[in-house]
Amino acid sequence: MSLLDAAFIYVMLWWLCLFTVLPLGVKRHTEEGKGHDMGAPVFPNLKKKLLINTVLAGVVLGVLWLLVYTGVINWHGWFYEGVLVQK
Repeated sequence: MSLLDAAFIYVMLWWLCLFTVLPLGVKRHTEEGKGHDMGAPVFPNLKKKLLINTVLAGVVLGVLWLLVYTGVINWHGWFYEGVLVQK
């Protein structure tokens, strides 16, 4: 897996992990009235969630890289053999 491959996969993993981290610890507004959405979080805590998301995506990418490096996942066989070998 090249560095460019890892960067693209990290971006995809980051967005995928973001949607799993966002709902964590959400407490909804209980106030009713004009200008209050019942589904909006009281305190979204986005900085903490973005940090958790960044670390989580890095860990998942690290595990994926380890599986490719040890040969459990045949990365070159999936993506490069058909392109490089011309018959």
